[in-house]
Amino acid sequence: MSSTPLHRPPRIGQLSVYFGLFDEAMPPEFRQDREALARRFTEFLSAGGDVVYPGLVDSEEAGRRANEVFATEQVEVVVFVPSMAAPPSYGWEAISGLDVPVISVAAQELNSIPDVYTTEEGTQRSTLVGLVMFTNVMAREGRPMVTLVGRLESEEFAAEVTGTVRAAALANRFQGSRVGAIGAPIRGYLDVEATPEEVARLGLEMVSVSREELNSAFAGASEESIQELAESLRGRFETDKVPDGTLQRSARLALAIQDICERNDLAGGTVNCHGDMFRWNPEVGITACLGVTCLTESGTPISCTGDLPAGIALVIGKTVAGGSLYCEVYGVDFEGDWVLLANGGESDVSMADPTRPITLLPEDHYMGVRGAGTAIVFSLPTGPATLLSMSPIAGAEGGWALVVGEGEIIGSKHESIEGPNGMFRFSSGPAPQAFQRFCNAGATHHSVLTPGHHLRTLELMSQWMGFEVRAV
Repeated sequence: MSSTPLHRPPRIGQLSVYFGLFDEAMPPEFRQDREALARRFTEFLSAGGDVVYPGLVDSEEAGRRANEVFATEQVEVVVFVPSMAAPPSYGWEAISGLDVPVISVAAQELNSIPDVYTTEEGTQRSTLVGLVMFTNVMAREGRPMVTLVGRLESEEFAAEVTGTVRAAALANRFQGSRVGAIGAPIRGYLDVEATPEEVARLGLEMVSVSREELNSAFAGASEESIQELAESLRGRFETDKVPDGTLQRSARLALAIQDICERNDLAGGTVNCHGDMFRWNPEVGITACLGVTCLTESGTPISCTGDLPAGIALVIGKTVAGGSLYCEVYGVDFEGDWVLLANGGESDVSMADPTRPITLLPEDHYMGVRGAGTAIVFSLPTGPATLLSMSPIAGAEGGWALVVGEGEIIGSKHESIEGPNGMFRFSSGPAPQAFQRFCNAGATHHSVLTPGHHLRTLELMSQWMGFEVRAV
């Protein structure tokens, strides 16, 4: 992953072009007027991040200079926002060789076009002409692009541009990220498999972690760090039912996974507790629910059962929404029109209902050769939510599909489930039919729940990351 923190404001390259061909036919202050407009564009874009503006690009040479500025300043997205019509070669020189998303924006000055409208006024306000000249070249060259047209003075348009810039920057930050697999999927779990070649199609690198590396990290965790983490957990959560030995062994494993993620520069990934890496490994001997929880909360989301596609979806969800919960659809409540979401004790505690307790329990449902791990139990707050599932899919654009179902959490009451749980209602229609669409779109049996609605952001990110969004 890019070294840029995911929460940092995007670094935006402003690309505004100008064409001097019309100078003699226009009033003397014409260029100054367009320069002033470009400064308004800078202010307009500043709401969405830190703007790098190299000045009006009025020639191919100026485009090459702008290119150097953008590269030196490490912009994460270029916004083409022309001050007027200009040869598209100017803008093309400015982005040539830059491996960043490009957004084309026409921020029109006028709300309506007057009945009396002169040729000079048409030349002055020729941003739409400049826009389509440039977007044609983008299309010719096969560059992914998003185009936005709106009013410069519109708050709604400003918000749309800001959201698009954020999505583009997040997609850019994902490029080159490393995702780890600590254990292969459970044998026969064909729906959660992904090869390194498939992962590479998303611009990501798959890192396989060996049992020896896990054992070394587990043995290397310091007693001081283990005690510190265990005490922190007892201070934050209800832990009366977890024996000291169980919690400390789980804390040791959490620190081991953290060490592996840091040393391998992982953005996220997956573990498979149900094999010889964890439960049946004499050196470890427990499940990793606590470690998964600690890492996911801190910004390195981890899935279970070796499901790397779910791990990637967790990273996307955490980045976009600030929270991502690994879960499964346990069943449909036909009378209430909702589905039950839950898991076996892995979590992202940033998703928990702040008015209700978070409890740690011995994970005795999945015992290992060294006993129980530690499961996390909490209720989900009511409110808008989005359900995701990601998978390599034959025929999908880029070879991957992200299935997206928007809806809401309407309650959380199943306290006997030893894991996070909530009642999810799809926005698109009755729960049985919505879940049918979820299946038909290519979802796996592991989903990701995020707070809020994020379909538009995910659709935008897909333009640059190379996957297909399938809304259900």
